[in-house]
Amino acid sequence: MKMIEVRYSLDEAIDVLGTQKEIEAVRQEILKFLETDSEKIQIEIEKDINSESWDFVASDLQITRNATPVKVSINEEKVIKIEGSKDNLENFTSFLFFEETAISKSHSHFEYYDYEGNVYVHPDSFPLIIGIK
Repeated sequence: MKMIEVRYSLDEAIDVLGTQKEIEAVRQEILKFLETDSEKIQIEIEKDINSESWDFVASDLQITRNATPVKVSINEEKVIKIEGSKDNLENFTSFLFFEETAISKSHSHFEYYDYEGNVYVHPDSFPLIIGIK
């Protein structure tokens, strides 16, 4: 089964790429997780991808529920961690929604914007570009 690809270039954004169905499967997996009492889940990602022109390919994608704005981070093992409160993670999943007819290169940007009252995205969050292959 094909899975989403996650890679990163320093000083840029983390790229999450997949078909519409692959990205929708991840969105549904996150929403299903949020209905449980579990604290975190690992989402399988493609590891056998070309890393040319990227600093690294992520080793894993981890979603963690806590009581904060959504924060995207990278640890020393190259795990991409997306953490936040249940409500904020539910809002995050809207960035993973693409119509079934979405064409290649359709994409959305998830990133922090500095405005008063932003309690949804952590200011130290890495930007994400979520796109259709």
